[in-house]
Amino acid sequence: MFKNIDYTKIINYLFIGYVFSVPISKAGISLFENLIFIFWILEGRWSYKYDLIKKNKLSLAIISLILVNLIFLPNASSISFGLSYIFKYRHFFIIFVMLTSLKREFITYLFSAFLTGMLISEVLSYGIFFEWWHYKDILPTDPAPFMSHIGYSIYLSFTSIILLIYVLKIDNNLKRKLFYSFFLTTVTINLFINGGRTGQVIYVVSIFIVFFMSFKNKFKAMIIAVTLLTSIFLLAYNFSPVFKSRLNYAISDISKMKQSNDYSHSFSIRVSLWDIGSHKYLDNPILGYGIDNDMKNLKYYCDNLGYSYDILKNFSDNHNTFITIALQIGILGILVMLFILYSLYSLKFKTKYFKILTIVFTTSFILWGMTGIAFHIMNGMIYFTLFAGLFNTISYLEENEERVSLS
Repeated sequence: MFKNIDYTKIINYLFIGYVFSVPISKAGISLFENLIFIFWILEGRWSYKYDLIKKNKLSLAIISLILVNLIFLPNASSISFGLSYIFKYRHFFIIFVMLTSLKREFITYLFSAFLTGMLISEVLSYGIFFEWWHYKDILPTDPAPFMSHIGYSIYLSFTSIILLIYVLKIDNNLKRKLFYSFFLTTVTINLFINGGRTGQVIYVVSIFIVFFMSFKNKFKAMIIAVTLLTSIFLLAYNFSPVFKSRLNYAISDISKMKQSNDYSHSFSIRVSLWDIGSHKYLDNPILGYGIDNDMKNLKYYCDNLGYSYDILKNFSDNHNTFITIALQIGILGILVMLFILYSLYSLKFKTKYFKILTIVFTTSFILWGMTGIAFHIMNGMIYFTLFAGLFNTISYLEENEERVSLS
């Protein structure tokens, strides 16, 4: 009886639920991850899967990251904590399942599922902002309903780029183009009424990437991008109190850091943590310090580099994924991360807009990783897993089958 079950099709339908859950439900993500794993086991085809994974650069890079962490496990603050830390990487198995089991015809549904999840989060976010309803303890001044404002801003930023690609390159149906244009507008506004400056920076960089890769005339691309971004920032500054206050705060923070050597505010604290982390890495670049040891000896480095230990002692991480990995597992950690990024940037596509989206996504992940621990919080890991896995699979399908489309 079980021989007649199409496990591959079940996995693909489960992917729709998984992707829909990504912006709105951690419980949903975990549920669908477990179900996908179970049916992937039942699906079999192990020789095919093994051959595919061992030839795939991104898969090998992810396996390398896990293996290097296991090799350096004895250096962790404790074996049990180290294992629990490495166990977080279980989310990445979705990348392998996508590569071996995702079918071309389901990719359109996955992008639609993600956009639908983001639409639901947007409705809730706007309701909180306008105080139509209350959700948990989230304030109208920072209406990020399902994740931190930093993570939500990055999700909004990449969603805006997906929608921009739909408007510019994909859908010629007037009604759908108008809907995507309206959706793009609401997402962009949402990005600037929330407090996540990282997503706003990523949005600026992403707009330049999209226009430079979309237009042959690079001067024209630059003029359009600068005009668009200037208009958006002027509107945001004049109509979004949150954006205005946080931009003014950032400018003041940088000014105090440069003129008064004051490292006691949001951005300058990050700068001090990055500086300390860099010096600490250079003191032990080969082996690193082990998992959960990357913040040890903080007082020593504060005293020697002139930073306030009283300000920094309450911070549990370096606010930088790449410095954290370098401190934990040394030079091999840096090499593995470079391998991961290279495997994404080097993906080949027959369809140009997938190349654009891949470059925007990879760049956005780098920028997220430079300001936070994107590989060690669930929203960051799932963001990476979903889109790295999707673009990796699309590249493989286009190389071995035919073009993949979003519409």
